[in-house]
Amino acid sequence: MTDQRLVAEPAGRVVGLDGCAGGWIAVWSDTDTERLQHDLYEDVSAVFADHGDANRLLVDIPIGLTSSTARECDDLARGQLGARGVSVFSTPCRDVVEYYQKNKNTATYDRANEIQRDQLGSGLSRQTWNITPKIADMDASIRAESPTVDVFESHPECCFAALNDGYPIAQPKSNQRGRAARFGVLANWTRGWKSCYETALDEYFRNAVARDDIIDAMVLAIAGRQSLRSIPDVPPTDDHGLPLQIVVPDIDPRWAAHTEIANR
Repeated sequence: MTDQRLVAEPAGRVVGLDGCAGGWIAVWSDTDTERLQHDLYEDVSAVFADHGDANRLLVDIPIGLTSSTARECDDLARGQLGARGVSVFSTPCRDVVEYYQKNKNTATYDRANEIQRDQLGSGLSRQTWNITPKIADMDASIRAESPTVDVFESHPECCFAALNDGYPIAQPKSNQRGRAARFGVLANWTRGWKSCYETALDEYFRNAVARDDIIDAMVLAIAGRQSLRSIPDVPPTDDHGLPLQIVVPDIDPRWAAHTEIANR
């Protein structure tokens, strides 16, 4: 994956994808960013089948997986988010993901935790274990199917910060104020967010697609329409050539012009 592919703004369809209890919630727009569409997919293969002709797909799931150290992109993203850094979960090592892929329903948290400790020197959180099936699904699909759409790992809170003049949103999405704050950011970039959000709320049960899932997929779809930069600037790759990176909109905040005088 070259820097040029990160810089360019796509001309066609862009998909934002987030894992949810019911599978994967996708939000997308074509050249008209004011019209956001959505759908629920059982697995990643179905997503790639429907959106293989898209220009770009941003997904809130780890793609590049390490074997012996923690991912630098996770640490950098936490640092940029400040108090909201808690939203960046630790990533399972490749051996944990492959352990799940081989054993699936018989895989246990205790064994995965042992593997993580052996490989990275630290344990595996329950939150991370709960999303490991989604990580395994994405990893298997990318490596087996080589999707034609450019797939980028991203993070919704990093995208909200980039679209919010560089400021992370302090309130969590789990409360009304936090959701409203994020809607305010989305409203600055598209009028299509409200219709997308309300129709998705009406169409899906909350035990399949939570409010957070819809919001995250929407911001990824909007962020993907911008020029992108990588965290870190020059990402390494894992043993399978997958980049260890989180991409975010490459937008200079308005206050950046005053940085020099702020140092005086």
